[in-house]
Formats: sequence, C-alpha cells, structure tokens
Amino acid sequence: MKISTLTKKKPAFLYLIGVLFIMGTSIFATMHHSNAETIEKKNNPVQEIKKEKIDHQEQQTQPVESKPVQMASKNYNVEQENTISGPELDKHLKGNLKGLGTDFVKSGEEHDIDPIFLAALAAQETGWGNSDIASSPWNNIGGITCMPDIYANIFGEDYPNPGCEQLVEGGTNWQKFLSIEDSIRFKAIYLKQYYVKNGNETIGEIQTVYAPSQAANDATGLNNHWVKNIVSIMNDVKAEQA
Repeated sequence: MKISTLTKKKPAFLYLIGVLFIMGTSIFATMHHSNAETIEKKNNPVQEIKKEKIDHQEQQTQPVESKPVQMASKNYNVEQENTISGPELDKHLKGNLKGLGTDFVKSGEEHDIDPIFLAALAAQETGWGNSDIASSPWNNIGGITCMPDIYANIFGEDYPNPGCEQLVEGGTNWQKFLSIEDSIRFKAIYLKQYYVKNGNETIGEIQTVYAPSQAANDATGLNNHWVKNIVSIMNDVKAEQA
C-alpha cells in the first residue's frame, strides 16, 4: 500500500521540483542582468556623461522660430516689439551715444517704441550725441524744445524740472534734463503719448510734426533730410539682424 502511494505521488513531486528550478533560473538571470547594467554604468561614467551631453546639445540645436526683421522706411510704424538687446544696439552707436544701448532698449520696451528708432532719432538730432545740447546742463539728446507743461505731465508735478536755456542768445530755448537717461525716457513717453496715440505712428507722419520742413529753428534745411537719415541709421542696424 505504501509503495503504491509513493509511486502515484512521484510525478507530481518531480513536476514541482521542475517548476521551482525554472523560476530560480529566471530570477537569477534577471538579477544578473540588473547587476551587469549597474556595473557597466559604474565602469563607464564618462560614456554616460557624453550621452547626456549629446542629448542636451541636440535639444539646443533644435531650430528656434525667429521673427522676420522689418526694414525701416518712411511708412515704418515706430510702435514695434523690440528685436534687439542693449549690448547689440550699443555696437552700432557712435560718439557720446556709445554706451547708451541698454537705456534705449529699456525705455523702448517700457513704452512700445522701437529702441532702434529712439537711438536713430537721438543720432539725427544731436550728431551722435556730439552737439552742445546733448551735454550738461541740457542732457538733451532728443532735440526737445522748452515744454514745462509736458515735462510735468510725463514725470509728475513733484519731479524736479531743471528748466530751459538757450544755446546761443536769441536762439531756441532747449529743455534741460537731470540726466541723459531722463532724456531718453522722456522721448519714449513723449512719442507714445503725443504722437502714436494721436495717429502719427510712422516715421513720415512723425516728421511732419516733430521736424517739419521750413521750421523756424531749421535755417539750414536739415529737416528735409530727417526721414532719409533716420531710415538709413535704422537700416544699418537692421541689416545685421536680417
């Protein structure tokens, strides 16, 4: 009776042993593979770093969508989104305007006026910052005539106004500013509030009010070349961006 019972149970016992053997082999193989990967990573840290670096470089070299550069013209709308940094703009500035690129960009961005136009306007009005009114006590790089009411409106009633002064006796009364930075800021706000918002948005439209031909303070007729000069200065900068 006992022999018969053992004979019947033997195949089931052998099957169980076989299943356990296969499971053990599988677990051992998995652990061995995992350990091998860990050892390989530890033994090849440089290779892993190189792979991460390559992946990062591939991400950086993905094409970035860039906005097309609009070249300046008489019909150029000065209310433009900025496309240039301060240091980049400064590369194109000359004379006493050199080093003011960041100030033009800051004021332009704050008041939605193209900084390249602001810089070109300053270059036109002051000979790249080399005229007398661009230096102390005027600090005026926009060719701004005396306008105390507008000065107070832009800066506030409590902001000190250094007043106005003629460059030569009997000549134009020029607005003074506490600093060159104030002059740039004033110019951006002035253009926004008194030109753009009143429908004078293009370089040509601004010229008819800002620097009209046959103006009383333009005896040599420089205003006749105002648009052409500003467009030329702006496009010298924009050509490098295009």
